[in-house]
Amino acid sequence: MNKPGYLFIPILIALFTACAAEDDPDRPERPENVDIRPEVLFGVADDQPLHIYIESQGIVEANRDMVIRPRISGFIEASALDDGNYVEQGDTLIAFDDEEWLFQLHQAENEAERAMVDYEIERRQRLNRSGGDGEPDGDRMLRINTGLAQAELDLERARLDLSYTTIRAPFSGYLSVPERVSSGAYISAGTELGKLIDDLTVRVRLEVLEAELNRLESGMAVQITSPDGDRKEGEIRAVAPVVNPDSKTGQVIVEVPNTDRRLRPGMTVEGRVQIESHSGITRIPRSAILERDGGRTLVFKLNGESVEWIYVDPEYMTSDWAIINHEDIAPGDTLAVDNHFALSHLQYVIPRMAGEIVREEGFGEQ
Repeated sequence: MNKPGYLFIPILIALFTACAAEDDPDRPERPENVDIRPEVLFGVADDQPLHIYIESQGIVEANRDMVIRPRISGFIEASALDDGNYVEQGDTLIAFDDEEWLFQLHQAENEAERAMVDYEIERRQRLNRSGGDGEPDGDRMLRINTGLAQAELDLERARLDLSYTTIRAPFSGYLSVPERVSSGAYISAGTELGKLIDDLTVRVRLEVLEAELNRLESGMAVQITSPDGDRKEGEIRAVAPVVNPDSKTGQVIVEVPNTDRRLRPGMTVEGRVQIESHSGITRIPRSAILERDGGRTLVFKLNGESVEWIYVDPEYMTSDWAIINHEDIAPGDTLAVDNHFALSHLQYVIPRMAGEIVREEGFGEQ
């Protein structure tokens, strides 16, 4: 067997295949340069001012409220205590059966009349014995000795107890009652039955860091935002004179009109107070600013299909915005705000904004 002949055949096959491949007009050639463009998110600069705020959370409180707590025990004769009821000033909230208290009042009146008779008899007798001259403190001691002073006190107590049988609304408002109180129920003295709430104006206690407390003062406007996004304008009424040493915060009392009653007592809300406002040529998103080695800051501006970097020195900055006064950056310019940390000058990119591709004139043509 001639082994060199067998080796020669595979070599011929390989050469023939390679030549056939080179002559195939449908086989694409491998490109020498691959154009890889990163997707970059962009934002737009504007000419709006930059506002600086102090923000905090707080709890809504009614401007006025009253705990409904009877001073006497007894059976209920009439009740308006139902959760959510609106009552006018002077309306009866709850009335006790007053028969027992009327009886005590009549009894006290009788005792006072009897003591008055004893007092008058003893007074005349003393005047007769002294010839009309009495000691300066004689009448006071006489009222005590005859029991008139005590009887008068008991009478006043009975009248006061009778007044407690009816509780009236000292102001107009809404009732917050955990459990409905109906006629015929027996209520013990001191039982908390609910609250009368006047929330047409509410107060919000904001907890503010001690470092920011001195930047606030009475009369400053406050924007209050409820959990459902409803916004109201309030005003600072007072700033706490002391700071909590544990939390390092002080309280700011904000008064807010609430005629639509969208802010409810106990609700947690967001408060924002504007303390500064700055203007400049351009306001740009804070996320557009990058820091390079040496502490220099720059932004990437979109020009057609590529970006150019521009060194900037922000005038003012917050967590969201920055004021830039630079001749090469104007309102309406498109600046990279995300996926831009590894970009280079004049690099080609795929620009995206709010989830949509930004197509400049001629973009996309290869």
